[in-house]
Amino acid sequence: MRTGAIMTSIKAWIVRHAGGLSTVIVASVWLVHGLFNKLLHGSPRHLQIVQSVPGLSGALGQRVLTGVGLLEVAVALWVLSGWAAHCCAAVQTIALLSMNAIELTVARPLLLWPAGLIPVNLLFLVVAWIAAESREPCSLLTRWRRHPIAIQAHLRDCLTLTYALPPNVLRRLLPPGLELETYAGHAFVAVALVQAESLRPAGLPERMGQDFFLAGYRVFTTFAPATGPVMRGLRILRSDANRARMVAGGNLLTHYNYHRCEASIDRPPDRIHVTVWTCDHGGDLDVTADLANAALPAGSPFHSLRDARRFAGPLPFTFDYEQETHAIIAINARRTNWRPAPVAVDVRRISFFEQAAFDGCTPVLAAAFHVKDIDYRWERGVRHALSEKE
Repeated sequence: MRTGAIMTSIKAWIVRHAGGLSTVIVASVWLVHGLFNKLLHGSPRHLQIVQSVPGLSGALGQRVLTGVGLLEVAVALWVLSGWAAHCCAAVQTIALLSMNAIELTVARPLLLWPAGLIPVNLLFLVVAWIAAESREPCSLLTRWRRHPIAIQAHLRDCLTLTYALPPNVLRRLLPPGLELETYAGHAFVAVALVQAESLRPAGLPERMGQDFFLAGYRVFTTFAPATGPVMRGLRILRSDANRARMVAGGNLLTHYNYHRCEASIDRPPDRIHVTVWTCDHGGDLDVTADLANAALPAGSPFHSLRDARRFAGPLPFTFDYEQETHAIIAINARRTNWRPAPVAVDVRRISFFEQAAFDGCTPVLAAAFHVKDIDYRWERGVRHALSEKE
């Protein structure tokens, strides 16, 4: 028992101090190679390796060795400073693997262990990235999920159903920092059924994009940043997509809660029939839209179509909450040709509203709109830190 307790304590100490230890190890390696081996010529073999590169023989090779030594000392100081730690790790990765490639190509006989050069240095780079992770306020995965790249797509068809619910029901589903947008005492959830084409990182050609179907469930909200005007946007509650790559990519780069689904879309003249099946049955859906009808649903709280269009979604922003740093991530959206037309819908099932969060209330269909042929772009997410009081 005593030995087990000691080992547990040692492991706990290592975990707590892994970041500091790895930082010291990485900085020491760069400092020894840069200062001792190159600037102080502690290892003549380093000069021989540099001079074996075509065009770097003689005095030029000595000057290049000095330059490389100074850069390695600078990297050691950068590692110790902790500034832009992930950028520092990336620079180390590129520099070290580039030097290894040159050494294996032109100076293999001068290497102490050619076969082990790459494996040893890959292990070193693992330690370098551990050091970088320890110096950043949040993990690499957290930063990846901030919608880190601009995305563009063409929306061929988008059918949006807007449901009115009691504000106290939806307020429980919001993270800190966001407020419900209400109308006539109601809060709203939009159910968007989208056929998207050529979704891809902005700037890439359309042929490199992904076509897919998306069902998204969003709450209409507002966010008041520390500076600037209040922002209108949507808080994503759930997303269903019929492409595995979209589900994997969506969950890696956002907090949009993607699930895999199967979808059937029938498009006879002036109608759209959408059926969705999900593994957890949380996104099962069966809806038919009559594109020729232009009236608001019976019982809608909206006084006019003009008022209803304000809740047709999507809005200028999509909001995400980053729990690790207590911040709101705001993703700005840009669109063209946005002219939502009212439609009549026959909703046979939307299982999303059957979950426990909606027990005791009956969502009321407030509006239904259809748009088509929309060019859409989502910008990179922008982080807004929240105060401790929020």
